[in-house]
Amino acid sequence: MANFVHIPHLPIKKVGLLAIGERYGKALEGALESLDIEAFWLPDAPYADRRLAGHTDLQLLHLGADKLVSSLGESCVNFLTNRGFKVSTVPGPGAEYPKDCALNACIAGGMIFHRRDLTPYIIKDLVPQLKPVNIAQGYAKCCTCVIDERSVITSDHGIAKAAAAHGLAVLEIRQGYIELAGFDYGFIGGASFKLSAHELAFTGRMDAHPDWPRIAEFLAQRGIEPLFLTGGTAFDIGSAVPLTER
Repeated sequence: MANFVHIPHLPIKKVGLLAIGERYGKALEGALESLDIEAFWLPDAPYADRRLAGHTDLQLLHLGADKLVSSLGESCVNFLTNRGFKVSTVPGPGAEYPKDCALNACIAGGMIFHRRDLTPYIIKDLVPQLKPVNIAQGYAKCCTCVIDERSVITSDHGIAKAAAAHGLAVLEIRQGYIELAGFDYGFIGGASFKLSAHELAFTGRMDAHPDWPRIAEFLAQRGIEPLFLTGGTAFDIGSAVPLTER
């Protein structure tokens, strides 16, 4: 049974500061406080579809160490800069898919999975060591739950195929069974985030998902404990971005 509560590219013990959409504060603030996690609440993106405007993975991409790429406003950038981050800013992308996916890339196994035609060229300059893997899905991060540097879970067949072809262990699950207001369903990457090397937080319960036994086994094989932050069904928040350790 999962209880309350790794950044794939940061060797942390526990997350100290976590970037997350402020519209989800009412649902998740108590759980994060109980875990002694400082939340950096991000305002809704003014350019985005209102249903997705609070999604962190549309506004902020952590490239490892102190490197961030964001479309956030000046006050948020100043906050991050004052916390020691080097923030490269890009213009807010378009409001409709796939133009809103510019920063929705997934980093795992020394690779960056993304739609090459959408991702800002600046990312290649900042992290030339990452091998680019071009995929058709714009919402690469939202569709992919990174378990560790070599393992991912996704409901997107194209991402699953590409990740497996590049040597990652992949668990492909059925779509759906995750809530996203205004849409038929959300995605597992958007409903989860790593909080330590051995803890994976879900926004809500995942054990009603028909593939939960496979998910639980996949996590257990890698020494990962699943943690449900709320008692309802897991819901897609565009994930959250762990920034610092404590």
